[in-house]
Amino acid sequence: MSVKTLSVETMACSSRLIIFWVIIGCAWGCELTFDNTTVTLVGAKDVKTVSGCFSLTEDFIRVSYIQIINENVPILRRDAIYGLPNVIDIIIDNSNITDLESGCFWDLPKLYLIKLRHNNFSTVREGVFNKLNIKELCLTNNSIETIHPRAFNDMPNLTMLQLDQNRIGYWTGEWFAGSPKINVLNFEYNLISNFPTSALQHVNGVHYDSQVNLNISTHVHLNNNRIRYLSDGAFNGIEAFGWLFLHRNEIEEISESSLGSLRSVEWVRLEHNQLRCIPRKLVDISPKVLFYMSNNPFTDECKNWSEALKKNLSGENELI
Repeated sequence: MSVKTLSVETMACSSRLIIFWVIIGCAWGCELTFDNTTVTLVGAKDVKTVSGCFSLTEDFIRVSYIQIINENVPILRRDAIYGLPNVIDIIIDNSNITDLESGCFWDLPKLYLIKLRHNNFSTVREGVFNKLNIKELCLTNNSIETIHPRAFNDMPNLTMLQLDQNRIGYWTGEWFAGSPKINVLNFEYNLISNFPTSALQHVNGVHYDSQVNLNISTHVHLNNNRIRYLSDGAFNGIEAFGWLFLHRNEIEEISESSLGSLRSVEWVRLEHNQLRCIPRKLVDISPKVLFYMSNNPFTDECKNWSEALKKNLSGENELI
C-alpha cells in the first residue's frame, strides 16, 4: 500500500469518526436536558414523563402546551425544545434551571409564551430567545445578573418582558433593537443603580397595533431598584410612552437635560426617593406626576411651587 493510499484511507476514517462524534455529541446533549422529567402536556396522549428533548416525533407533533413544575432540569441544552409545529405555551417553573444554552428553543412557529419563573440561572445569552415569535417572555424571580446586549433583539412580536425580582444591576440602551412591539418592560425589584444615556433608544414608545386597531403605549416599571440618578440624555431617542414607574428608588436629582427628547408620558411615579425638587419640564411632560411625589425630602420652596401647580391642575380638571 502506498503512502498516498494510506493517507487517503486515514483521512476518510478520520472524517467518519468526526461525523460519528458530532452525531453522538448532539444526541448526548439532548439526552442530558430532561431525565425522566414529569410533564403536563396538551396534545399528547399518555405521555407523563420525558427523557432527552422535545422534538418532532409522533409523541409531540400535536403538543400545544408544555408545563414542567417542581422538577430538576439544571440546564436547558441546545435543542431542548425544537421543531414542534403546534406548541403555544412553554412553562418551566421552580425546576432549578441554572443555565440556558443558545438554541435551547427554536423552530417553534406558533409559540406565544415562555415562562421560566422561580429558577436559578444568572445569565441570559444571545441566541436563547432571538427570532422567536413569542409575545410574552416571563423570567421572574431567578438570579439574573448578566444579560447579553443583544439578548432581546430581533423579537418581532414581543409585547411583554418580565424580569422582575432578579439581581440585575445595570441597564443598557443596546437592548431591544428590532423588537418594535414591546409594551411592557417590567424590571421591578432589581439592583439597577443608573438609567444611562439613550436608555430607551430602541423602544417604540407608541406603536400602532393592527390587531386591535389602536395605538399602544409602552410601560416601563423600574420601581424598587437602587437608581440614584438619570444620566444626561437618558430619554434621548424616545418622545412619548405610557407609564414610567420610578418610585421606591434612591433618586437624588432629575435634571432637565436627563429628560432628553421626551415630550409626553402618561403617568410618572416618584414616591419614596431622595428628591429635593423636580424640573418644571417634567411637569409639562407628565402633569400627573404632581400627585405621585410623596415621601421625598422636598425643599419648602419646591413644596409650595408644586402644591400651587397641583391646585391649578385640579381646578382645570374640574372645569373639564
